Amino acid sequence: MSRDATSEVDGLDHIALTVRHMDRALGFYRDLLGCEALGQLLLEGGRRKLVYLRSGRAYLELFADRPAEDDPQRAASAAGGTAAVGTAAAPRPLGFQHVAFHAGDVDAVAARLAAAGVPITLGPLDAAGNVRLAFCTDPDGNSVEIVARLPDMEPYRPGWA
Repeated sequence: MSRDATSEVDGLDHIALTVRHMDRALGFYRDLLGCEALGQLLLEGGRRKLVYLRSGRAYLELFADRPAEDDPQRAASAAGGTAAVGTAAAPRPLGFQHVAFHAGDVDAVAARLAAAGVPITLGPLDAAGNVRLAFCTDPDGNSVEIVARLPDMEPYRPGWA
């Protein structure tokens, strides 16, 4: 089956995370990891904020819900216990599996993060695929990987072979 080039995926655009506190998240991703904040959108009548960040050629999209104490509609719904998760009146679940950032010197980045009080949860170490990596957590407990390069890989084969 032949496919038109415009129907092909040509790369990762962004990874989205829901964070508890946008400013605290920006302190981590922008100030500690060096991402550039590109802009923001207020959604759902200002109850939700979206911020786009760029790191090299990759994008990160952060969402945060306005805290209930700052949002009378959500506070009233939460008090009555009637708001469904994912509605304007109730926050969405936090998190994602992990997001990875490239670094030429994983050990130096991990040391800088650790010096800033960021928990390093794994590494730095040499992992499968001949790759140097470390894991840490952001202020909301999301797992963040610092990696030197893509691992050496075999061609994809369906199944578990």
